[in-house]
Amino acid sequence: MKFLCGAAILLFLLCEARAKKVKFQDCGSKKGELISVDLTPCSSDPCVIKRGANASGVITFIPHEVVTSSKVLAYAIFGLIPVPLPLPNSDGCKGYGLTCPLKSGKQVELVFEHYIDQTFPTGHLTLKAELKDQDSDVVICGKIPMTLE
Repeated sequence: MKFLCGAAILLFLLCEARAKKVKFQDCGSKKGELISVDLTPCSSDPCVIKRGANASGVITFIPHEVVTSSKVLAYAIFGLIPVPLPLPNSDGCKGYGLTCPLKSGKQVELVFEHYIDQTFPTGHLTLKAELKDQDSDVVICGKIPMTLE
């Protein structure tokens, strides 16, 4: 039993060591406040993400109004060209750790995991993510610089 507890603690510490709060730029949050963005794996700023693996993260924010339904949008921006990223599920209220309706003024966490395909181009890019509400208004919007290898 001690071995299992020790192994669980070691695994947790290894995962925490690979997660990093990253610098972000707010790009138009209107109905919410973006608090922090944690990415895994990430050990530098900007993050270096390897293709052919999963990247995951936690976006912490505070909605300023009640959100009854939501949509997640993500883009990879190469230079000035935004490329929409195909998400298996764009419903922010299902599969992202959010329980709608989101209450105004209550901090919440949007949790995501996404496979980075080997065919995706390498190089420097900016990841842009948005959460829109039931009226298609932007709740939060953030941009994060990163490098794909």
